[in-house]
Amino acid sequence: MFSSRRTTWLATGLVGAALAACASGSGSQGMNRGPSRSATVIRVAAPPDTVMQRAWEVLRNDGIQPRWFSRSADDSTNIARMESDWIYVPRVLDSATFGSMSEPEKYVKMLFWAEPERGGTLLFVDALYNPLSNPSEPAQWPLMRPVPGAHPAWQYVQLFGQNLARRLEAGKSSED
Repeated sequence: MFSSRRTTWLATGLVGAALAACASGSGSQGMNRGPSRSATVIRVAAPPDTVMQRAWEVLRNDGIQPRWFSRSADDSTNIARMESDWIYVPRVLDSATFGSMSEPEKYVKMLFWAEPERGGTLLFVDALYNPLSNPSEPAQWPLMRPVPGAHPAWQYVQLFGQNLARRLEAGKSSED
């Protein structure tokens, strides 16, 4: 009887610890790395929460599922982060030329960091891929690399930025 209670308590403790880890917002390892030097920076005249909400909407309109979202626990800093699901670039940018690009290079993840700046937000957008294999979950972060400068994913990032700016402008005019 004593050993079954111990087993029950041990099992309860392990389940509780696992649930606490999931709820803690430890989230994506990719987000913890921070933006790379090659990240695109979009300056937006809106608070980070609004920017991230509109970014979420733009991704969803393009058929991309945001996979992970986090907001800093300290409301005074107002920093938001988000990770997209795997994006098959030929599907969202069918006009792009892919040349001799391997199949794994056509799948990217977009990472977003929205940080407050005087008068608005700096939105950092990174596009990463795994050059060694097709996408998998969980992502193999040590293998992930920023997409090269000539990669068509950057065309999508530019298009994403334009759509985000339009959506923010539309939201601003409807508030007036």
